[in-house]
Order: sequence, then structure tokens, then C-alpha cells
Amino acid sequence: MKTDVPRILLVDDSPAVLKMLCDMLTKKGYHVTTCESGEEAIRNFIGGDYDLVLTDIMLPGMSGLNLLKLMKESKPYIDVIVISGNTSSFTTIKALRYGAYDYLVKPIDDEAILYNVVERTLEKKGLQQQNERLVADLSMKNRELQDTLELMKTANQICSLISSTLEIGDILRFLVEQSVEKLRAHKGYLLLLDKKGTNFSMKFSVGISHVTAKRFMLKNNQGISGLVVSKNKPLRLNMKQLPAFSQYMSEEDVNGDLFNTPGILSVPLRIKEKVVGVVNVCGRKDGKQFSDSEFEFLSILANHAAIALDTAGKVYMMKKTA
Repeated sequence: MKTDVPRILLVDDSPAVLKMLCDMLTKKGYHVTTCESGEEAIRNFIGGDYDLVLTDIMLPGMSGLNLLKLMKESKPYIDVIVISGNTSSFTTIKALRYGAYDYLVKPIDDEAILYNVVERTLEKKGLQQQNERLVADLSMKNRELQDTLELMKTANQICSLISSTLEIGDILRFLVEQSVEKLRAHKGYLLLLDKKGTNFSMKFSVGISHVTAKRFMLKNNQGISGLVVSKNKPLRLNMKQLPAFSQYMSEEDVNGDLFNTPGILSVPLRIKEKVVGVVNVCGRKDGKQFSDSEFEFLSILANHAAIALDTAGKVYMMKKTA
């Protein structure tokens, strides 16, 4: 298993040189694996997880240049430093063309030279990895931003749909159906308080049987919905939070028919600052948690539905008194 300690594969056909270099690198705190042939080295390289390779050019059997070529073809992201007593510029150029990061000439009498090359190479690798992480994070944030923009565009479209009717039933139905569909949820339902504000009843639902919806009854101080009413704040629960709210969940969902994991969104429906109901959406079909933007999406729809309900109520009263 990969650790935080840099892992180095060291290859040389001379046991004495191999031991000397291994001792130097081990003393510096590196984890070193040694090989005396190119064949042994390539097996270790392919099967292992290394940060850096140091290999002699002159090896029995497979040459160091061929070993370098195979390593760069197999794992091009692993840097290789070649070591040789052959100072021929032709050999050096060939090694660099094959992908060697640097070149050390034997004998390596000065530890500082070895450490400098190794540290510089590992530092470069660390910077590359950091850059890759930053690019990956930026790409993810860009995707999240794009998803959020698309979701907000969808919210505007649904708000327009909700505003297109003065029928209270249609407003509530649009709110529930569109929320469940666009959030890719398993279930969703809307609870309304009675005129006294004492009990909830279920008015619209998706993914819940008609029998369950018809029989549903909940006091205003019970369940997840009762908690949302008492706090007058929306609530988002993920998998880690669910155990702490198990009592509220069992009060509202006695038979286990309403809530789906891994997440629950519960948003109050307010008319003139008074909570008249709660819309609940739960269980994304892809098994992921609901995001911040999805939480905001449901809140926007609930707020807009409340405005539409207030308008519909005013129009109804005007017609009634006309």
C-alpha cells in the first residue's frame, strides 16, 4: 500500500553500488526497493507503486535504456533517473529522448549530489500532483456551477408554470410533482395544516400510495414536518444526520412508507410569514446526497408556490364578494 514516504526503485547490477546507494537513500528516509537486473526491475515496477526510479544504464540482459523505455511506456508519470559510468553524450541524449528526467554519472561520491537530484525530482512530481488536484477540483467546481445554473433555469421555468394558474390544487400539485421529478427523487409529499393549525393532512404526493396519503394524520408538533414548523426553517438531512432525527422520522413515518434515504429535504410553505404547510422530498434515485443548490431549488419553488397561493386566495375572495 502506498504511504506518505516516497518509494524508490533502485536498479544496479553491482551489489556493492546497490548497497551504497540504498544506504544513502534509506538514511534520508526513503523507502527503497533494490533490483540487480532489468528483468527483475520491470516486474517490480509493473506490480508495485513507486514515486521514482534510479537505474544503471549498463545492466546484464535487458539494458538500462530498454528498461527505461519500457517503464515510460508502462507508467509515463513515474520519473526515471539514469546512472552510468559511461559519460558518452550519445548515451545521455538517448536516455533523455527515452524519457529520463535526469542523468547521474558514477561514481557518486558526494551524497549531496544524489540527494539534490532525487529531492528535485520528487518535488517536481509533488507539484505535478498538486496541479492535477487543483485542475480536478476546478473541473468539479465548474461542473457543479453548470449544474446549479441549469437547476436555477429549471426553477424559473417551474415558477412560471406555477404562476400560470389560479387553481390552488394545480399550484400544489405542480410544486410536488416538479420537485420530485427535477430532483430525481423517489418520493415527495405536501402536508397542509388545518384551519386551527393543529394537525397536518397530506394533500399531494408522489411515490406514496393513495391509501397511505388518505389515512395520514400528524400533529403540528410531531415528526420532521412538525420540527420544520416549530423552527420555521427548512431542513436538509443526510445519511450521517438521520440517526439523530430518527424519533422525528418514526413519528411522521410510522410504517416506513414515506421517507427514503440517503437524504431528506423538508421546506416550510409560508403565506404572509405564517407556515401553512410543509413540502418533503426524499431519496435521490442515484443514491447521492441532495446538494446545496438542490436544497435552494426546493426552497425557491416553495416560496414561489406560497406567493401563487396567496394571489389565488385573493382572487377567489374578490370573485366571491363581487
